[in-house]
Amino acid sequence: MKKRILFVDDEIMILQGLQRMLRSMRAEWEMEFVESADAALRLLEEKPFDVIVSDMRMPRMNGAELLAEVMKRHPTTVRLILSGYADKDLILKCVGSTHQYLAKPCDAESLKATIARASNLESSLRNEHLKSLVCQMNHLPSIPTLYMQVIEKASRADTLLEEIGDIIGRDMSMTAQILKLANSAFFGLRRQLSSVQEAVTYLGLDTIKSLVLSIHAFSQFEEAETGALKIESLWRHSMQVASSAKRISKLEGQEAKAAEEAFTAGMLHDIGKLVLAVNLPKDYAEAVRLTRAGLELPLAEHQVFGANHADVGGYLIGLWGLPVPVVEAVALHHFPSSAAQATFSPLTSVHAANVLEWEQPNASHGLPAPQLDANYLGLVGASSRVDNWRKALAENRNEL
Repeated sequence: MKKRILFVDDEIMILQGLQRMLRSMRAEWEMEFVESADAALRLLEEKPFDVIVSDMRMPRMNGAELLAEVMKRHPTTVRLILSGYADKDLILKCVGSTHQYLAKPCDAESLKATIARASNLESSLRNEHLKSLVCQMNHLPSIPTLYMQVIEKASRADTLLEEIGDIIGRDMSMTAQILKLANSAFFGLRRQLSSVQEAVTYLGLDTIKSLVLSIHAFSQFEEAETGALKIESLWRHSMQVASSAKRISKLEGQEAKAAEEAFTAGMLHDIGKLVLAVNLPKDYAEAVRLTRAGLELPLAEHQVFGANHADVGGYLIGLWGLPVPVVEAVALHHFPSSAAQATFSPLTSVHAANVLEWEQPNASHGLPAPQLDANYLGLVGASSRVDNWRKALAENRNEL
C-alpha cells in the first residue's frame, strides 16, 4: 500500500518544486499539495495521511499551529516541518507537536530519506492491535506541563539559562530529584550543585529537558503497584543506558544533537515496561514467568500482549511529538534491523548501550539477556567498534 504524504506551503512555487523533486516517488507515495493550513485540515478530515510536511511561516495559521491541531485531531499522523533557516528559533515552539524539523533548502535525497524513515516507523507502530492494547490502559504517562514551559521559554532568543532554572525551581519535587541526580555518580561532577540553576548551567539545557521528561514519566507511577517489575531497578538501568548511549555517540563523533537524542531515548527506552506492568500486572507477571523459563523478554511480551514494551513505549512517546530519531531508538532498540535506514544513529547507540549494560554483573537477575544485532551493526559499519565501546564504558564506570 502506498504511503500517503501531505505537503503544505503557501508559496505555489515551493509546492511545484516539491512535486518535481519527488516525482520519482510516485510509485511508492500518494502525494497531495495544498496552499494553506485550512485546506490541509479539510483534506485530513476527508482521508487519512501517514505524514504531513508543513512550512512554518504561513498566513492566518502557521506551521506550528497547524501541526498542533493535527496532533489533536489525527495523533497518529507523523508531523514534519520544512522551513527556512531564519525560522530555527521558532521551531522550538513546535516541540510536542512536531516530530522533526528540516531546513530549507533541503535536497531531494535528505527529504526522501526523512519521510521514508518517519513513515516506516509510523507504520510499524500503527497497527490496530497495538492501538487497542494501549486504549485499554487506564494509566498512561503524559508529557509534563513543566517540559512545555521550559521549551516555550527556551524558544525566546533573550532567555538566560538561569531563567530556565527559575521555572524548574518552582516545582520543588522536580528540583529535588534533578539535584539528587546531578550530584550523583552518574554525572561525576567535580563539585556539589546546590541549585537547579547551577544544574542547568553545568549539565546543559538538552540534558535537563531529558531529565524533566523521564523523571515526570517515572514519577507518575511512584504510588502504583508494579508487581513483577522493580521501578527503582528500572530507573537505574535507564540512567545507565542513557549515559552509555550518549558516550557511544560521542565516541563515534556524532553531532551534539544526536548524542542528546541518544541520552533522551536511553532514559525512556524501557518506559513501555512500566506502562505494561502498571496497567496489566497479571499479564506482565506471566511475561516475566516466560522469561524465567528461557524466553527473551520482548518475545515473551509479544506472546502475552501481541506487542512488546518497545512497541508500547515508542507508540506513546511518538504521540508526545518527540523527534523521530528518539522514537525510533525507543521503538526498535531490541530489533534495530527493522529501521528504514542502516546508518549510525541514536538507535545504534541505545541498542548497543542497552545490551552492554545487561552484560554487567548481576544485571540480568537470571533472565535471558538481550543480544547485539550483529547483522545491523555490520550494516552501519560498527561491528569492529563494539570492544572499544565496552572498554570505554568500563573505564567510565571505574571513574564513578
